[in-house]
Amino acid sequence: MHRRAVLGSLAAGVGTLFAGCTGSSVNGTVSTNETPLVLSHDYAVQATYSGTQIAVEVTAENDGDESITTDPPVPRIVCTFRSDTGEQVYQAGRTLVDAVGVGESTTLEFALGVDVDAVARYELRCKWVEE
Repeated sequence: MHRRAVLGSLAAGVGTLFAGCTGSSVNGTVSTNETPLVLSHDYAVQATYSGTQIAVEVTAENDGDESITTDPPVPRIVCTFRSDTGEQVYQAGRTLVDAVGVGESTTLEFALGVDVDAVARYELRCKWVEE
């Protein structure tokens, strides 16, 4: 009987891990970039204990001639998750808090844990802000 309980728990755990992770496809683009940062990005659909989440990882490489410092203006990267009809599902932004030298890069992550099934694509924007 103990063996059945263990196998049942294991099957439930594996089912939870893979819930929502199959068949999910999200397209991503950089819609605006006013900075010398080159943005490369990828996403993953991840299972968590509280459900499924979409995590977008953005690598921002300084392709300019000067270091980007923490003195204003600074780059702000915004990730907008959209439905297949173009409606905004969620939006989050990150301002660079560390300097990025010429040829160096930094990585940021944007995660969405609600309304994941409504997301068809994400858009990245990068602009200078006075913060």
